[in-house]
Amino acid sequence: MPLDVRLPISGLFLAVGLLLLGYGAGAEGLGTSAGELNTIWGAVMLIFGVMLGYYGLRSERRSRLVADSPANQGIKETS
Repeated sequence: MPLDVRLPISGLFLAVGLLLLGYGAGAEGLGTSAGELNTIWGAVMLIFGVMLGYYGLRSERRSRLVADSPANQGIKETS
């Protein structure tokens, strides 16, 4: 079963989003607007990574269900 490209890319967005979110939360005490920007974009990237991972896992589960269906295995039903 091939790996869906959405899964590794979602991991990348999750990692970078967490880094930006943490760095922005730590830099907010310095009184700069960069901390606020990093926090906002870190949260956006984190949400995007979660959505991408969700849709990647959902499509993988659906393709597994289709592959296991009787119609795909050559079994004909009798009526």
